[in-house]
Amino acid sequence: MIEVSDLIVVERPENTTKHLADEGDLIRRFHIDVEERGLVGEKDNAAIVFLCALSARLARPLNLTVNGESSSGKNYLLSSATAFIPDEFKNETTGFTPKALMYAKEDEFQHKAVIIAEYEGVAKADYAIRTMQSEQVIEWHFVDTSKGIQKKTNRVKGPIAFLQATTRPVLHPENETRLLFISLDESPEQTCAILKRQAEAAADGAAPPALESITNWHEYLRSLESMLISIPYAPALAEHFPGERVRSRRDFPKLLGLIETSAFLHQHKREKRDEKVMADANDYATAKQLFENCYATGPDSKLKELLDAAESLQHDFRASDLIEKTGWGKSKVYAVIARAEELGCIAETETRGVYRFMRNSAVPPLELPDAI
Repeated sequence: MIEVSDLIVVERPENTTKHLADEGDLIRRFHIDVEERGLVGEKDNAAIVFLCALSARLARPLNLTVNGESSSGKNYLLSSATAFIPDEFKNETTGFTPKALMYAKEDEFQHKAVIIAEYEGVAKADYAIRTMQSEQVIEWHFVDTSKGIQKKTNRVKGPIAFLQATTRPVLHPENETRLLFISLDESPEQTCAILKRQAEAAADGAAPPALESITNWHEYLRSLESMLISIPYAPALAEHFPGERVRSRRDFPKLLGLIETSAFLHQHKREKRDEKVMADANDYATAKQLFENCYATGPDSKLKELLDAAESLQHDFRASDLIEKTGWGKSKVYAVIARAEELGCIAETETRGVYRFMRNSAVPPLELPDAI
């Protein structure tokens, strides 16, 4: 069995090759290549972005939100990781108007990763995006008055993988259940590491990174065949998801999606049976590490952190008390307070702006096996 601790190492192999099909661990290779092209830290987050974008090639793509404060590097992370995806498999946009997706060409976005610079740019298109995520198709009936009054239908085919950046710590609950979440490292240590890399590049007069590694990845990804993926150990994994939590019905497919995408990426190294790629223990180890990263940093974790802070105060409190306790910014605290109020975890007292702790959030722990 393969232990997760054995999975991701970022030392360069002694024998590098342009032929990625010969690589046994392409996530390890991706970590090396994305770092050499300028990304500092965030290797697991970059791998999640890369796999989510690649999942657009599959029948059930993954969707992702990258969360972080302004200037934390959200879009740099997105662009660094998706640079490895060929242009014909992605679509980068600043935003959508509410009905832009409804009026797209039938196959304009099919099997593509749509990379959205900022959630605010698509907030008004939430309904269309959620529909595509769930149904993998949009059929929009409308009235065309250019030549009299005619009823017409526009059909837009998926599947589509949506990847977006946002400063919002929480989104609409219906959006959240459809998404994987990652949060950027905003620690002083990470900031110092980035500044050091920037200073070294400026001092050396460094040229832009060579395109060879990107070109190799593009050629390799174009060579991958669309095949069904079998996860023979999926029934055993289902037993480890909390049944008392309704959203497990959407969380479990996200883990399976990461496994499927890893197996698709490594199809040249996987067993084929009945014209299917068989996901193995390596794919589970990759998916487990990355999925647990998402599970630990999503909106539920933000809610839990705020409620722990509120409970520890042991008295009625204001938002300013939580700002001091958590170290968060004002907008982040108020956004999570609003979510906590919706769930009945805190309540505003008769004094405006003063809150009372009611109960903590019950988020069942995720206890996936270390190996399968």
